[in-house]
Amino acid sequence: MNIALPPNAYPEERRLVTVMFADVQGFTSLAEQLDFETISDLLKEIWLKVDRVIEAHGGYIDKHMGDGVLAIWGAPFAGENDADSAVNAGLALLQAMKEYTDQSKRKVVNELKMRVGIHSGPVFAGYIGSHNEYTILGDTVNIASRLDQYAESGTVIISESTYALTRGKFTVTRPEPVLLRGRQEPVLTYLIKNAELNPVRGNYRGSESMETHMVGRKSEMDYLASLFTQSRAARAPRLVIVSGEVGIGKSRLLMELSKQLEDRDASIQVLPARALVQASQLPFYLWKVLWHNFFELRDDGTTRNNNEKFLTEIRKLLDPEAALETAHVIGHLIGLDWPESPYLMVLSTPQARVERAFELTRQLLCRICATRTTILLIDDLQWADTNSLDLLENLLETEEDNLPLFIIAGSRPEFLQQQPKWAELSHVLNLGPLPTRTELVTEAYPDLKGYPQSILEALARQAEGNPYFLEEMVKYLIKSGSEVNDPTTEATINRLRAQPPESLQAALQARLDTLPRSTRSIALLAALVGRVFWVGAVVAAMRMATRFGTGSLSHLSHAETERTVREALDQLEQAELVFPKAGYTFSSEQEYIFKSSLLRDVAYNLILLRYRPYYHKAVADWLANHTDVDFKFMAGEHYELAGWQASAARQYELAAGHAQLRGAVEEARKMFTRAAVLREEAKSQKTIPIGNL
Repeated sequence: MNIALPPNAYPEERRLVTVMFADVQGFTSLAEQLDFETISDLLKEIWLKVDRVIEAHGGYIDKHMGDGVLAIWGAPFAGENDADSAVNAGLALLQAMKEYTDQSKRKVVNELKMRVGIHSGPVFAGYIGSHNEYTILGDTVNIASRLDQYAESGTVIISESTYALTRGKFTVTRPEPVLLRGRQEPVLTYLIKNAELNPVRGNYRGSESMETHMVGRKSEMDYLASLFTQSRAARAPRLVIVSGEVGIGKSRLLMELSKQLEDRDASIQVLPARALVQASQLPFYLWKVLWHNFFELRDDGTTRNNNEKFLTEIRKLLDPEAALETAHVIGHLIGLDWPESPYLMVLSTPQARVERAFELTRQLLCRICATRTTILLIDDLQWADTNSLDLLENLLETEEDNLPLFIIAGSRPEFLQQQPKWAELSHVLNLGPLPTRTELVTEAYPDLKGYPQSILEALARQAEGNPYFLEEMVKYLIKSGSEVNDPTTEATINRLRAQPPESLQAALQARLDTLPRSTRSIALLAALVGRVFWVGAVVAAMRMATRFGTGSLSHLSHAETERTVREALDQLEQAELVFPKAGYTFSSEQEYIFKSSLLRDVAYNLILLRYRPYYHKAVADWLANHTDVDFKFMAGEHYELAGWQASAARQYELAAGHAQLRGAVEEARKMFTRAAVLREEAKSQKTIPIGNL
């Protein structure tokens, strides 16, 4: 199957936009009185004036429909204050129409007035028709049209969603809820009275980075430090779980604590690991990451080098015989293959291998802790696979006094709610929102010192104590070009009011739209892989994307594709949107992570549904061809998303087989069950699944 699309000026995407419908009241009756040539001249005069107003406020004119116009903010690209700009444009249209009727020499136009309806929401933005016209489609457009029909002459009516994005910026009144045509439930509307129009904003500053400090967490830091001291004295493992909502600052607290402890004592070493939602059913994945980080193993497509490196490093800690058994048994647990290993052969069952691996893991950690004071730092514990949690639980419950291991983990609240036993096995620190004191804002972001108190208060209030949301708003404030005494600064704050995730989603969409188009496209393909992604998987998705014939990317060679991806990832890293895994050189195995799950979700949701199966299939093929057995499960997920049920079943079966060999019986059972369901679905498929070109 070949899909050939002509080069397009704008990307086709699912976008969050603000839509304006405006039409001229009184024109229909006027048209009945005048010759159609005169009517044509009148419309040309009116739209010439109206179009200038829309474009001056950053709107995209989708189409004219006789005496009406449809305009968009947020597509083709998002601006810094789309909803604000649309409402300001609506008010300006009323004024422009009044000026036209007052100044026109045609007395017949005196009674003409403009009315405006505005709504914000998701749409498809792309091309339709034989002339390949760029437009938007979706219920958001319908609601905006209905609002325009409901509005009285000379007024601007906005929906509740637009009001949520502009609250505090305009004087409004709220009429009684209205039942719009085609809707089953009444909707809230707001009548715009007035507002100060924003002047044109300055250019972005060149710097992508800001000086930041963690603030408002001294008591939490002191508490964690005291637990660390107690752990060293007790010479027994101790687990501390920092629990909190998304963006509340768990990762930052863990990072700052480990840095503070390392600064106090140079002998302290930190073993970091992060659980992934993509790997939540891969047996012992968390420990695989931990040992790969500690021993600096590389996923370079071969196992021999990793085997040798793993054994060499363990020999530095244990005597030769113990080192060999430890390397074979623990290595087998984390996916390293040791054919004909005598230590594995004597363990007759997978469960016996798991039990021995648990014992050897404890002995290895005891030796590591005897060499240097050690901290295990685990992020996103809620995504950890059950087998990794079993090993962690085994360490905590074994009654020995020679393992002074401090384990600190970050998790979302639902982890402890769903598995309450972990609250009993650990000290729990519930991390709440930061105080909304303005001094914390300037302490966290010294760049804001000197800004008016009202601005700082607005930032503190709107972030609602969420450090990540605050950071995103501060970055937009700095990048908007607003200076200390700039009167537009408060308008910027109002637009970025914190009502997550909708307003932050709009902000992140706008932030992505500041990237060069090729870089932005690659960010979206990376998001399709997952929050954690690999260069090779992105290259595979991009090679699929080029086959759609979209613009200049359609003729890139393989080498050019890889170079384009590398340059784009460098730009994304400079923009602090993604971060590479430390210690890797750029290759197809290079691993990256998006700064946040929300950023990844926003980028992924921009991709059109009709293209996703093709990209998922390309990523699945790359993962399936990878030598790392843990990639089999991820390949299955991507095949399933692509609609290739049989291929997904095959990958789940392979992953289940490896899980069974490693003693993860329950996880293997789940994978086999899922594979069986998919095989039945594949039998009933009457068409060939999409995903290939």
